[in-house]
Amino acid sequence: MKAAIKAISYYLPPRIETNLEISREFPEWSADKIAEKTGIFERHIADEGVCASDMGAESAKLLFTEHGIDPHDVDFILFCTQSPDYFLPTTACLLQDRLGIPQTAGALDFNLGCSGYVYGLALAAGLVETRQARSVLLITAETYSKFISPEDKTVRSLFGDAAAATLVAASETGSVGPFVFGTDGRGGEHLIVKTGGLRHRQAAAGKAAVVDEFGNVRRDNCLYMNGPEILVFTLRIVP
Repeated sequence: MKAAIKAISYYLPPRIETNLEISREFPEWSADKIAEKTGIFERHIADEGVCASDMGAESAKLLFTEHGIDPHDVDFILFCTQSPDYFLPTTACLLQDRLGIPQTAGALDFNLGCSGYVYGLALAAGLVETRQARSVLLITAETYSKFISPEDKTVRSLFGDAAAATLVAASETGSVGPFVFGTDGRGGEHLIVKTGGLRHRQAAAGKAAVVDEFGNVRRDNCLYMNGPEILVFTLRIVP
C-alpha cells in the first residue's frame, strides 16, 4: 500500500502587514528595498489571542469542507509547530477533541521549522505504508510573529503566520517520497529563541535589550537570526 497526498487547504489570519507599514517605522528601509531583499510584499499576522492550534483547526475545517472529508475517517493527527500553545498537553491531542476526530486516532506534535512539512509527509507516509494508519491529517501551523521584536526589522520583514492542513492517505496509485534527510546542529545559536524552554526559562533579571550593528533591538525572549550565517549555510551546506 502506498501513501499519497489527497488534499491540501490553508488558513491565513486576516490581519496583513505590508512592506509600506514596516518602512514607515524604519525609513532607511523603503518598501521596494524590503521586496528586493526578501521577495516578500506582505505577511499575515495572527491577532494577540490567536495561537497555532486556532489556525491549525481553521485549516483542518477548510480541508474537511472544501474536499468533502469526514473527520471521522482520520485515524492519525500530526501537528508541526515551533510555537505550541503549551509545553503540555500535546496540541495534537487538543485538536483531536476540537475537530471531532475519533478517540481511536493517534496524535503527536513535532517541533521543526523550514523542514517541518517534508518531515511531516515522511512520517505520514511511514504510518500509512506500514499500515498503522490509513488517513493521516498533517497540520503545520506557526505564529512566529509572537517571538519577533517589533524593533527588529530583519526578522519582522521575513516571517508571518499561517497554517495548512494536508490529508495523506492510502492509495493504489500515487506515492509520496522518497525522502532525503540530513542534520547539522552546529549552527543552532544562529536561529534561536533563547528563553522560554527549560535551558533558560526566563531572561536574566535586569538584562537589557541588545542592539546590533544594524540598529535592530531584541531581547532573549525574541527570535534571533544571524542572517549572514544562515545564508552561508543554505548556499554551501544544503546543496
